[in-house]
Amino acid sequence: MSAFSNNNQITPTDGNVLTIKTVQIAPFRTLMTALKDILLETNITFEPDGIRIINMDKSHTILAHLYLEAHNFEMYECKKEKIIIGVNMFHLFKLINTIDNDDTLTIYIENSDYVDGIVSHLALKFENGEIKQCKTQKLRLIEPEPEELQYPDVKFSSIINLPSADFQKIIRDLSCISDKLEIKSVGNELIFKCSGQFASAEIHRAESDGSMGFILKQDSSKVIQGEFSLKNLGYFIKCTNLCQQIEVYLENDLPLVVKYDVASLGTIKLCLASLPSS
Repeated sequence: MSAFSNNNQITPTDGNVLTIKTVQIAPFRTLMTALKDILLETNITFEPDGIRIINMDKSHTILAHLYLEAHNFEMYECKKEKIIIGVNMFHLFKLINTIDNDDTLTIYIENSDYVDGIVSHLALKFENGEIKQCKTQKLRLIEPEPEELQYPDVKFSSIINLPSADFQKIIRDLSCISDKLEIKSVGNELIFKCSGQFASAEIHRAESDGSMGFILKQDSSKVIQGEFSLKNLGYFIKCTNLCQQIEVYLENDLPLVVKYDVASLGTIKLCLASLPSS
């Protein structure tokens, strides 16, 4: 069992197997907005150390790996070693999307909804102290997938730190021209290149203070490149408002990985398989 509480307000948890409280509403809503377009249905795993989602989209080209750490919540109490629920992300988004930024969100599972490891409902409570309003909703859950995915442990030669808003603008601008984007890491430069029916475009980005920088740089003689779907990268940039800086992981013949901080709650890594060579 694990219990973290970072505020003075007491939340009764006796009747729950899981109780999580946060005031970081905007990032939570942004996260749901992004995930609902990538994962229609997914398992969410609650453990004493935090919340995890590891799943692929239906086309098996995007892998999402979310980890929100228990100690970053105002309160986190998980009374079981592992609780796995199956969720329709669009339905969860519809409920989360009605919350106000001034509310406190409590996510909990009541003892009566947990039978032999199977969870029937996930409860959400929105509390607003100013207007003394408390709204409770219960989401009907789906059967979780039996297979638990693992996030692969792979090494990348090039890791780049980049402002999330800049990455968003690059993806949006180039999506107007093509449906495919080549990303190349050469020496001190990151190059974005695309070609469409009516135009081609190339963006060169070099290291600069407070903007782009290499966390890990490949050997100067090595060129790392891959071609990726701009439509799928359009799903990634829905995470832009989560943080100011992102990390981009590049390696030949490996998926592109973009890591966003979920405010101060944890991280989400979005991995995109490269397009087959034309």
